[in-house]
Amino acid sequence: MTSTARVRPSGMLLGLAMLVFSCGEEGLLPTTVDPGADFSIADLVFEEAFFYCQVEPRTIAVGSCGPGDPAQGDGSNGCHYSVTSFRLTDYAPLVGESCDGNVPQTPIPTQARLNYQTAQARMKRDPESAPLLQRPLKRLEHPRQIFTDDSDAAAAIREWSSRVTTQ
Repeated sequence: MTSTARVRPSGMLLGLAMLVFSCGEEGLLPTTVDPGADFSIADLVFEEAFFYCQVEPRTIAVGSCGPGDPAQGDGSNGCHYSVTSFRLTDYAPLVGESCDGNVPQTPIPTQARLNYQTAQARMKRDPESAPLLQRPLKRLEHPRQIFTDDSDAAAAIREWSSRVTTQ
């Protein structure tokens, strides 16, 4: 036999060693990926159009969340339009008045976008742990109960929790 047809044991061992040692964290074929310094998990974003067409008109407008309700003991303009960190912006007409199903038919004003951003920050994928639902139900600290567990408002928030995207 010629030397080119013969497999040398040392060559085989070298090949096997390269294969074994090339895997793992530091090898040529790593088994994990370094996400880098700018690693971030995609934010959970709740559907904006559904908020304008369903959540805002069925919760904020109905429950007197913004101005409060003097008949319930709230001060004049003393709720979410003026006194809390969950600050809502008063505007009319609501985007929801123009919706065709869950599609707004008018441009979205800045005030509506601010309300969406404020509500989005208090929403969670599990509505039963979301302050947006739990506070008006008075399960978390809140001056009074705004709506009941079986209300249309609570149903809108629960449905919104399932309408998410990542961005």
